[in-house]
Parts: sequence; C-alpha cells; structure tokens
Amino acid sequence: MLVFDGYLINRIELIDALALPREAHGWADSAIAFEAMARWGARGPERMLGDFALVVWNVADRSLLLARDAVGQRPLYYHQKDGLFAFATNPAALLAVPGIDRELDEEHFVALLSDLPVADNGTPYKHLRLLPAGSVAILRSGQLKQHFYWTPEQRTELRLPREEEYVEAARELFERAVKDCLRIEGPAFSSLTGGLDSSAVSVTAVKHLPGNSLTTITCLPAANTELLDSNQHYMSERRYVESICEQTPGLQPLFFNGPVQHRWDTDWLQMFQLTGVPWRNVMNLAWMGSARDHIRRQGGRVLLTGALGNVTLSWDGQGTLTGLMRDGRWLKAFQESLAQARTSGQNAAIARQIWRSTLAPFAPEIIQQSIAKLQARSSASEWGHLYPIDPMIKARIRTEEGAKRRKQMASMASWQLRQAWFRERQSALQATGLVRALHGFEVRDPMADRRLLEFCFSLPDSLYLQGGVTRLLARRVTADRLPGEVVNNRKRGMQCPEYLHRMSMVRPFLGERLEELEASPLAQRLLDLKRMKALLSNWPNRPASPEHLIVLHRGLHFGAFLRWIETGRQFQG
Repeated sequence: MLVFDGYLINRIELIDALALPREAHGWADSAIAFEAMARWGARGPERMLGDFALVVWNVADRSLLLARDAVGQRPLYYHQKDGLFAFATNPAALLAVPGIDRELDEEHFVALLSDLPVADNGTPYKHLRLLPAGSVAILRSGQLKQHFYWTPEQRTELRLPREEEYVEAARELFERAVKDCLRIEGPAFSSLTGGLDSSAVSVTAVKHLPGNSLTTITCLPAANTELLDSNQHYMSERRYVESICEQTPGLQPLFFNGPVQHRWDTDWLQMFQLTGVPWRNVMNLAWMGSARDHIRRQGGRVLLTGALGNVTLSWDGQGTLTGLMRDGRWLKAFQESLAQARTSGQNAAIARQIWRSTLAPFAPEIIQQSIAKLQARSSASEWGHLYPIDPMIKARIRTEEGAKRRKQMASMASWQLRQAWFRERQSALQATGLVRALHGFEVRDPMADRRLLEFCFSLPDSLYLQGGVTRLLARRVTADRLPGEVVNNRKRGMQCPEYLHRMSMVRPFLGERLEELEASPLAQRLLDLKRMKALLSNWPNRPASPEHLIVLHRGLHFGAFLRWIETGRQFQG
C-alpha cells in the first residue's frame, strides 16, 4: 500500500528502467512511484526525481517506510509515542489526532524565531518530528530507523577545458529542469521579479508551454508609498519586469500593489489552524496575499518560482576569497577582494572590505571581538539585538551553539558555505509545501532540481565570482534570454519595502495582541515583552525600522502562536 504526495520529473526514465507497459505513460505519478517502490524497496526514493513525500506499508514484513525527496519541497511529519505512530504532510493534521498534544519544543522555537540553525528533524512541537529531506525511515516492530540516501556533497570538482563549456552545460541542465516542471493542469503562473532566478525560469518556461503564453505575477509596493532605492536594493520590480516582458512577448504580466490590508495581516489564528506553524516572514505573506489569492481564483494549481537559485545557479561566490586564502593564494585573494570592493556599489572603505573578505575569518577571536567593539557591534549584540527573545532565556536554551555555528560559516570555503546554507534552506523548505494549505496551489522550483544542484556543487569557485563580479555563472547563463539591465544589475529587489507603513495601519491590532500576551506563561518566559512594549510606544517616523519588523511584528506573531498552543482560543482580528 502506497500513500504518495508529489510530482515526478523523471517519469520516462523510471518507466524504461522498470520496463513498464506503454500505457504507463498515461499513469498517475503515484502509480509509477508504486512500481518503483515495489521493485527497489528502500532504494526507490533515490531513483525518483521531483518533489515528493511517500509512505509504504509492506504487508509481508509488517513494516512502514517513509521517504522524502532529496531537496525537500514536500514535508512529511510524524508522531511516535506510546504505541501510536501517525504521519501527515501538514502538522495541523497531526495535531487533530486524539492523543497528540501541542507541547512546545522551546529550543526549536527560540532558534526559529532567532534565525539560527534548527535540527533537520525539528518542529515547534516536542511530539512531532519532521523526516529530513533526502532520507528514508523504516518502522518495524516499534523501532524507527532512518538513513540518508542523498546529501549535498561536493563529490568531485568538474574540470572542463573552457569556461564556455561550463556555461553551456549549465544552460542545458537548467533548460531541462524548467521543461520537466511544466506538466501543469489548468492555467500556468510564474512568479516574476527583476532578479536573475524567477526571470530566467519565466522566460524559459514560456518557450515550452502551449501557445507560448505564461501569466506572470509581480508584487509591488503599495501605491501610496514613496520609497527610494539604496546602493544595494531597489524598491520596485516594475521597471525590470516590463523590460523582461518587452523582450519576451509571450509573458503576460500582472502587477499587484501591496494591499491596504490582507487577511494574513490579522487572521493569524487561521494560519495556525491551517498549517500548525508560525511563519517567519508573515509580513511578506500578507504583502503577497492578493497575488496568490488571484492565482487560486483563476484556477491555478501551480506557481513556478526560482527561490533556490541563490544556492544553485546564481550563487554569489561567498567564501571564494576564504578558499583562496586557505589554499595559500593570498595575492589572488587580495586582487579579487579589491575588485569586489570597487564594484560592490557600497560606500565602505576598500580596506574594510578587504579585511572582511580575506583576513577577518582567520583572525584570532580576541582580535575579531576587539574590532567588532570598535565598530559598536559586540558579538552578543550582533546576534541578539534584532530578536525578541527574553535575555534570561538566551542563557538557558542553547542559542550560543547555533550562533557559534553561524559564525563558523564565515571561515568556510565557498562550496562548504553553499552546502551549509543549502542545509538550512532545506529546513525552511517545509514552508513551501505548506503554502498549499494557505492558498490552494503548489510551488514548483526548477532551481531545486537535484541534477542542477549536483552540477552546481561540482563547479570551481571562479565560475561564481571573478573580477569582482558576483553571481557570474547565472549572469552568463541568462545573457542569451534576459535584458542586459537585468543581467548586469548588482542590486537586489526588496520584498514588502513598505512594511512599516503596513504595520502602522494595523497598529491597534498589534497593541491588542501584545496586551493578550500578558496572560501567556510561555510568552512571559520566552519573549522580551518589555522591549516589545517600548517599540510599540515609540513609533518611528522614518520609512523603515528593522527592529520594529523583527522584534515587534515577528515577535507578536510568534507570541500569538504560543497563545494558540496554550489555549486554542480564538481572538478577534
């Protein structure tokens, strides 16, 4: 017996390998997955490509097998206690099972709220676990044993005679990854920004869709807000998206200005009831809510994105200079750091840029701390000043371990750093799967293709950063399909740049939520309510305040989650 939730992209290869009849080409993915598991057993998941979570009951030996795809776009949660074993692709479903309580995993909660690494099997609940991506678990006689069938390792570095051959190989793999995601029922939609990833997915997908037509979705700041670009960020995607669509006429752009108010601005209870988890970027969900609601109203069942491009095709080359230093290529590291400083568009002194990029990761701890203090950024405040955790709880819960792990990443070579970031992204990808519960459609990301990921992990660092140009591989791969102003743009777009304006509109709601947290034992113990009250009272008159967004807004959302766990009571939005 098989329970399958997913989408296979290597159907033809599986049908051939399994020697299935010709009519198998018309079978559902679940039927092909059933044949694969029947033939290969626990080795089946590693032969399947795509996004999936599956469970197989083997009547013969009375075992239960659970598996997730290598990258982790589809979550799979389980509970095991006192003879009860239950599983679901949504934690809210498990919480509805009699005998499973909502007891909080405080360590996971604090790490999640603080943007620190979390365990790959962790959830906000003590009695719910997440099956890690790329793994298989077998339950037999009450014992659950898990192993990984795939991990994001750099097995060997690919060596080709010319750089152009890497670019052509990457382009071919990317083209295939996009094409394999286009088995879509109903109208096709794609997220489109002025960045390299979603734009590359959109302009590539439209070539392979029926009628060469694709509706794109772009979110913009609220119409009544005036925001200025910075040296590193631009505030509106419109200019770049219009340029992309002008060059690729088959794209049908839809623009959505940030709504005055969306249900996710205030109806946090429904979010918890639908998904069972708090949302780190709840402000962005509300900002994009109208666009996503439109997709569902139009009958859309799939939204294409390029979210994982930052750790695959468009990796920016972080860690390249560290790797050069480790290899003793100090002159090359210095030259590259100098070039990067001159082309970064930042106002920081070149000497400071060189220090950060090459020398700082290898300096003794005491020197790093001294320089951080001179810059008014002590190591403690550097991690903790933007998070709403009660100061007393930081010492009791092992937050320092996560903070130390994050700090170690600064001295990693590029391929090691990319793997570390990818593992953290894998833990966060469960949210991608839960979007279906919020909006009723699935998210597909060609940038998360395992074949593309393995290829990108095998490439030399110089393909990502060279001559001060970051994200070099993606720029070269997309140069044949995107406008020059997009390919060569060094700035990044901002999601919901008018967040403080949106917070101001719901300030009374935020005050009510803060007042209600006085009755929450968990919030009293875990959150810095005193600081949150001060932020609510001292409202800024500037366009942005990260402290208000993260400490106050995110803190209140997570606090509402604590209250929901404790009482399950509804509150008025």
